[in-house]
Order: sequence, then C-alpha cells, then structure tokens
Amino acid sequence: MKTGYLVLETHPDHVGMIRARIRDELPNTQESEAGSEIRYIARFDDIEAALMHLHNQLHNRLVDLDSRLYKTEVSHAISAVESDDLSHQQVWIDPSIDTETRAAIDAETAQLKRRHAIWNRTWMIVGGFFVLLFFFLNIISGV
Repeated sequence: MKTGYLVLETHPDHVGMIRARIRDELPNTQESEAGSEIRYIARFDDIEAALMHLHNQLHNRLVDLDSRLYKTEVSHAISAVESDDLSHQQVWIDPSIDTETRAAIDAETAQLKRRHAIWNRTWMIVGGFFVLLFFFLNIISGV
C-alpha cells in the first residue's frame, strides 16, 4: 500500500471531462500543468486502490485509459471519490465550485453510499445463504 493524493483536474481543451491523477506529494493548487485546473484533492492510504475504485465508478464514462480521462461532470467525479469506502480524507476542493453544486455533490455522495450499502448487504445475504446451504448439504451427506 502506498499513500498518495488523488487529484481531479479539468482543462479548457477538454470541456465536460475530468482527468484523474495520482501524486506522491500534495500538489500546489495555484500551479497548473499545461493549462489544467485542479478541482479536487483527496488523500488515500492506498492510492492505487483508490484509482481503481474511481475507475470502477466511472468506467462507463471513460474516454482515454492511458491519460485517465473521463467524460463526466466535476460534481459526479467528486461524489464518486467521496462515496468510496476506502479510508480517505478530502484535502482540498476548488473554492469556485458554488454552493448549489456542493449541495448536489453531497446529495449524490449520500445516494452512492446508500447504493454501496445495499450491494454490500445483498452480497452478505447471498454469502450467508450459501454458507448455510453448504452446512445443510454437509449434514445431509453425513460426511
């Protein structure tokens, strides 16, 4: 496991798209790389897993895997990161994001967390059912 920062960026040449980057050190939000703008930063204890989880959330919106470019709104990408079950903390969010968008991020994050909880509960029930089934079959077979 490697600690790092997940950075979401936008670029004027790629309107409506988000680029996900990982950094070992906290990036300077005032410096831009080739015109890109940092919109969000989160610190993860396992940065590679964080990037994989983000990709799982946004895989239907993937434009370019090599550059980690996704066709999605900033709010949706931030919600995808914030709703992740991995241990993380929000380090920085672009202050130019208005309160209405922040409210949308909070609402979507809550919705995604509920969806994750339902999936987790469903798979726990399925797993429990099969444990009971195997236990029952073991008793019946007398082995």
